[in-house]
Amino acid sequence: MRSVITTRLTKSVQYEFDKKLEVLRTDQRKSEEAFKADLRAKDAQIDLLRSGAISSLASRQAVLDKRRIEAVDQLWSAIVELAPAKVASAWMAHIKFDAAAKEAAKNLRFRKLFEMFGETLDPKKFQGTSASKVRPFVSEMAWAIFSAYQAIVLFAVVQVSVLKAGLDVPDALDTSAVTKLVQAVLPHQSSYLEQYGASGYHYLLDELESRLLKELQNILRGGESDRASVEQAAVILKESERVMETISSAATKQSGA
Repeated sequence: MRSVITTRLTKSVQYEFDKKLEVLRTDQRKSEEAFKADLRAKDAQIDLLRSGAISSLASRQAVLDKRRIEAVDQLWSAIVELAPAKVASAWMAHIKFDAAAKEAAKNLRFRKLFEMFGETLDPKKFQGTSASKVRPFVSEMAWAIFSAYQAIVLFAVVQVSVLKAGLDVPDALDTSAVTKLVQAVLPHQSSYLEQYGASGYHYLLDELESRLLKELQNILRGGESDRASVEQAAVILKESERVMETISSAATKQSGA
């Protein structure tokens, strides 16, 4: 009887143990399945967020690329709009400004010559180009080269305006500021500028156009500016601002006269 009772008790305990073990296994499988289901749901959410972010990023990049292309077109169009000012630069390349200013101050007929040449030259017109709107979308160097180009041709426009007005103000226009600006953009032309001075500015405009064109093409190819270019651009912009200050000062003196 003892043996029978022991066997039955053992089987009963084993049964209860197996039953509880099966329940634990079932609960564990359910937990694992729930955990896997939760992981799949989270993976799906992550994939959705990732695809949404990538799609949004791609959309923003497409908009930015489109804006850059438009900016390149607008900046080059601004160069084209400065064509009359470039003509003024060509005139001034053949004129000794200080001597011409002295003559214009006392010779009405001499002034009339510049009035005829400069009928379409208004410094305010060329300063108010829409190019400033594209600055955030072009490289630092592209904007610096454009600013230098604009400052050089506007300097010539103001020179013509001063001669038209018959103002003998040799100190109103600082050619040394323009020289520093050109040297900042084209440092290899320093000896040329030392030899020809202000009369040589105009003959470097084509080289500036070529440099700007290459920089704009680099933007369209998705090229990035290196540190040296960014630093050079900062120097160019600083010198360009000095020339523009000279231009504004001369225009103010002309208005006062």
